[in-house]
Amino acid sequence: MFNFRDISLFAVSAALSVCVSTSAQAGEVNLYTSNSEDAVALVLDALAEQAPDIKVNVIGGGSGSLLRRIDAEKSAPAADLFWSSGFSTLAGFSQLFDQYESPEVDNLLPALQAREEAWTGTNTHVMVLMVNADVLDSDTPSSWEDLMDPAWKGKVTIADPANSSSAYAQLYGIYKLYGEDGVRALADVVEVQGSTSGVYKAVAQGEYPVGMTMEYAAQRYVAGGQDEVSLIYPSDGTFLSPEGMALIKDGRNPEDAKRVYDLLLSKDLQQQLFALTFRRPSRGDLDEAIAASGLPLMKDLKIIDVDQAVAGDERERLLELWSEARG
Repeated sequence: MFNFRDISLFAVSAALSVCVSTSAQAGEVNLYTSNSEDAVALVLDALAEQAPDIKVNVIGGGSGSLLRRIDAEKSAPAADLFWSSGFSTLAGFSQLFDQYESPEVDNLLPALQAREEAWTGTNTHVMVLMVNADVLDSDTPSSWEDLMDPAWKGKVTIADPANSSSAYAQLYGIYKLYGEDGVRALADVVEVQGSTSGVYKAVAQGEYPVGMTMEYAAQRYVAGGQDEVSLIYPSDGTFLSPEGMALIKDGRNPEDAKRVYDLLLSKDLQQQLFALTFRRPSRGDLDEAIAASGLPLMKDLKIIDVDQAVAGDERERLLELWSEARG
């Protein structure tokens, strides 16, 4: 069975120094990342081969907590590069970043180029329902609206939208489809996990029959042979959560950080990351790899359009509504 490992606080590899110094030297990049340990290890291996003169120090954690850390450090930044979080979450921290247009940007899907923003898209998440048939004692839900039925109370789990950019994307999508009443109905039903990984782990382990999560996370269990797990693309439409990375304003080694940035957008590395993690790449020239994985192409999904800037602007108000509805 596939073992989905979270990134540890310090991801360890031969190319990695775990002690982040606030006086980083030339050829040294301090990377704050919410990505999984295996994804980080792949990137570090690629850097060791393609940019051996760069030493990468990694601090891992949840996207929300890392962004708050960057904000706390803004008077003396320790990080050079942040990878990654949802666009709507990044919008709330845009003052912390320096804009950089990588030479790879032209190869990205238009919606992920983010040319007017202080970040660039690295991948996009598709929101799905993750179902464990072994503990499902009723019909399989086919839509987000199905989950609002009180009969599902205590049987559905979601990450905390205040700390998870993907959970916020799910919450905002529900709000866009069903308004404040939909948010309140969902709040009455779901049980909240403290982290994004808590959702797919709980469903995979049979603690809940249904989880609101990201396509890639559920697919890794399917690909790993866990036959009782399946993905449902809701009939009322799904939501995308594009993720981006950004250079930290006043980071100590911006030029080396840009080299790492460019590598993360390169075709070869994005294809490798997709093969490893099933995170849909931001590049527009990898449809063949996506089709070969067994995942549907984006054109075959019902996508609910979300203005990420508006989602970012409404974040504080919507989280207040969610907190009130949760009691």
